[in-house]
Amino acid sequence: MKIEQRDIVNVNFNFPDGELKNHYAIVVSNNELTENEGFVYLVLITSKDYHSEYYYELTNDMFNNFSLPKKSYVKCHILMTTMDYILPAKQGTIKKTYFDEIVNKIIKSIF
Repeated sequence: MKIEQRDIVNVNFNFPDGELKNHYAIVVSNNELTENEGFVYLVLITSKDYHSEYYYELTNDMFNNFSLPKKSYVKCHILMTTMDYILPAKQGTIKKTYFDEIVNKIIKSIF
């Protein structure tokens, strides 16, 4: 299955300190980059609510064909890259309106 921008995947997320933990993540890189280079950028979804200046709160109505088991947040300052072929099948997608807000929050958080 082809992975695309806005897809939700469950991955071993590689944290900045080198630790790997299983987490949901949103594909934020565009489809052209994935097709041309074979890798994707992911942003972390977690239930941890610390560093509120960098998180974007999620609700289940923001998704298509997906729901989170507990209250969760996108950590807009924690991204990783990986090869698209090692990603599992998508779990669902985030609606475009909310995705655009997340991208804006990523830009404000990092740049």
